[in-house]
Amino acid sequence: MERCTIQAVVVVIAAVWLGAAQATVYQDCGSTADIHEFSLSYCEVPPCIVHRPSNYDVNITFTPTSAASKLETIIIATISGVDFPWPGPEGCSQLENDVCPLQIGHKYKYSAFMPVLVEYPAISVVVQWKLKDENDVIHFCAMFPITIV
Repeated sequence: MERCTIQAVVVVIAAVWLGAAQATVYQDCGSTADIHEFSLSYCEVPPCIVHRPSNYDVNITFTPTSAASKLETIIIATISGVDFPWPGPEGCSQLENDVCPLQIGHKYKYSAFMPVLVEYPAISVVVQWKLKDENDVIHFCAMFPITIV
């Protein structure tokens, strides 16, 4: 009987782990939307190791709590306490099978990529990835450390 219980626990843990395998652990830094999932490809638990040169998929599933007609992607790399802007794509064009304006209560999937250029130094940084609207409302904000190799 004890063996069956242990096997059942292992099966449950494996199912939970596999179900969460796509998500990346991050620190919320002021999201106003309901965030369902955030993932950075090849990274579940930071620090995320990213290789030069390459692109990494960023996926965010969220439900806004306020309407918006525009969505801007803001990416900031913090190195030794100094913020450096990273170019980000226009936000509305990154919505999968949807368009702006954002509607309250509608679930959206945002998909973009994070380029890691060969010119970037091998360094550890903290990245902030934000989705901000025309009223300066931050619908999504994630902080996560990466190590560029």
